[in-house]
Amino acid sequence: MSLLAALLMATSIVLVVGAHRSRPLSERVARYLRPEPPSTAPDGSAPHRLPFADAGLHWSRSEMLVRRVAAAAAGGIGGALIAQGDLFVQGPGRSLPSLVALGSIAGWLVFGVWISTRRDRRSRSLRFELPIVTDALSLRVIAGESVATAIQSYVDESSGVAAEELGAALADVSAGRGIAEALQRNVHRTADPEAARLYTLLAHAHDTGGRLADALGDLGTDYRAALARDLTAEGGRRALTTYGPVLALMVPVTLLFLLYPTLAGLRSLAGGP
Repeated sequence: MSLLAALLMATSIVLVVGAHRSRPLSERVARYLRPEPPSTAPDGSAPHRLPFADAGLHWSRSEMLVRRVAAAAAGGIGGALIAQGDLFVQGPGRSLPSLVALGSIAGWLVFGVWISTRRDRRSRSLRFELPIVTDALSLRVIAGESVATAIQSYVDESSGVAAEELGAALADVSAGRGIAEALQRNVHRTADPEAARLYTLLAHAHDTGGRLADALGDLGTDYRAALARDLTAEGGRRALTTYGPVLALMVPVTLLFLLYPTLAGLRSLAGGP
């Protein structure tokens, strides 16, 4: 019975991990096709990197490890509490080691799934916001506002992942950094790599000037085209997920009904009963 309990717990862990939405192939290979961001800041120093900023979590690696260990410990405690009820075996304490181990593994994995889900959700939200951000900033630039003022106006009047990331850049400016440097820092901590094009454009326009409104309009057009392609691909994947099992069951049954009269006729011609 202890083995049965372990198998049930392992199955639940696999289902929890498998329920996480897998990233499309295009997203998995895009980072190999897209040029890497510069490894140094404009002043020659290493850029400031927050390993989990794309998930909206301003934690260092040590803080993340502490929280993940705490989640594993909570899972182990849950497994110990389940074992105290002697739900699976006869005899006290016989299922305690296996359930504590499985509970710890489950806590560790569930915490990782939560981080990945949060990261993917923010990435999708930001991808939908990017065309709106470019249009809003373009209108403010056409109205005569500077890059910093346009960003400040958008942050004050909007909400969402883009406003949060631009607000982080303004916080860096308040801490004494230049607006171009703050936007370049956003390149390394954005939730979606496509937003790095916007931040790089704004930083370059602030340093060199140029027709920023036209560039923002072109960038917004690119964002809309990419979003339309993503929606089309997502629709195809959802259709395949919906109709795939139906076709897998329907095709063999249809073939059986089509072939059965022929097989029965051949059997009767062969003199079978």
